[in-house]
Amino acid sequence: MLVSCAATRNRAPKSGEISREWLQVGTERVLLVRKRIKNLYLRVKPPDGRIEVTAPPRLSEAEIRRFVSSRQAWIRQARSRIARSGSAFGQGSGVGNRVENGHCERGSGPRAGEPGGLSQERIEQARQIIAGQLPALLDKWVPVVGLGPSAITLRRMTTRWGSCTPATRRIRLNLELAWMDPKFLEYVLVHELTHLRASGHGAHFQSLMSSYLPEWRILRRQLNQYMIV
Repeated sequence: MLVSCAATRNRAPKSGEISREWLQVGTERVLLVRKRIKNLYLRVKPPDGRIEVTAPPRLSEAEIRRFVSSRQAWIRQARSRIARSGSAFGQGSGVGNRVENGHCERGSGPRAGEPGGLSQERIEQARQIIAGQLPALLDKWVPVVGLGPSAITLRRMTTRWGSCTPATRRIRLNLELAWMDPKFLEYVLVHELTHLRASGHGAHFQSLMSSYLPEWRILRRQLNQYMIV
């Protein structure tokens, strides 16, 4: 049963947002963010499993409540994944870890405990989650792409999910991918591996991506709805 309540203003909206407010949907308190977008997006955010919905201006609160209510099973599964993964997004750390020849080495960046830094525990959790998935992903995709990285660095990035330097074949991955659906780590890795064969995002790059991962545009759109904080 859905319980209605008056929305309470959260705070001033960020750039690109129309409004932010809290809604009560049954026993769930939901952060509703209005943006000039076409689709409705629901996220379960670490560390506490809070629900955030991003919705177009035209969508009514009743429709949003119905949507959240219909996704309760998915919400429970997402919260379970967060709990198993260590229950936290990092906030602003640039600490990295390098994966080279199957091993992880600590990279440079702000130390844990510095302003905006991750605790050492969170760094290790994120590193272990991603490093645990990378060997199988590299075994799967390096033969497909035909080129592999010289090194992969795991670090906290505030503007992108991954990056690549084709000249040195070095790839960097955002530590926050540890706390997300594994399909996004796979997409970002394939994206960066493809840059070893095609610089930029032109027709050649897009053709290669479509041949490797036909659903890559859908994954990119879904991933770009998440906010890097």
